[in-house]
Amino acid sequence: MNIKIRKGELQDAKAVARFNILMAKETGNEELDFETVFRGVKAVVKDPHKGFYLVAESKGEIVGQLLVTPEWSDLRNMNFLWIQSGYVREDLRKQGIFSPLSSS
Repeated sequence: MNIKIRKGELQDAKAVARFNILMAKETGNEELDFETVFRGVKAVVKDPHKGFYLVAESKGEIVGQLLVTPEWSDLRNMNFLWIQSGYVREDLRKQGIFSPLSSS
């Protein structure tokens, strides 16, 4: 499978929000409101201080994602980057999509 990894953009927000909702349902059996999640995704994309999304794309379609958020450590005087909201489309798992996302 040919995968392209790139930063998420505003036009990706609906797909990212859908994946976030699926992830919450799968991992915590949570039902999330699409509009709230969609606004949250757009807030990240519009404000790089909040973090950034990486998306995995195949044939022009987003098939995976993750959110990278910074956290300042006063103890080490540096930012740490945290990976959150990792998701790969269920039918495409175990095909090597998440590894390039998390190592980008």
